Amino acid sequence: MSVSDSLSDQVGQASNLVGLLLVLVTLFTSEQARRLAEERSRTGGPNRSTLQLTLWLSIGLALVTIASIAALEPIVSSVLGTIGTNRFGPVFAVFVLVWALLFALGAWQISLVFRSRS
Repeated sequence: MSVSDSLSDQVGQASNLVGLLLVLVTLFTSEQARRLAEERSRTGGPNRSTLQLTLWLSIGLALVTIASIAALEPIVSSVLGTIGTNRFGPVFAVFVLVWALLFALGAWQISLVFRSRS
């Protein structure tokens, strides 16, 4: 995105990437949560190496999510600046909502980090 791109163009370009990111990272996070639950209920107790793998993968996923939140913040700030003007529309509102969902995703990932610690 260049400096000359309009805010609508920036939101449109970022939305495509955020949508893909949200789907993929949520899918990977869901798999880690499933793996963790499976390990915790395993007869004989959880396998330490599986917990370690889940821990590190969850840390990586959380870092990707946190980096995405930080990278999108300038665009979100600009979008929030349009609230109350005729430039603010449904697409901007959904973009901010999806950005906010990244915080929930990050919290889920961080909870997996703490739950995977052996």
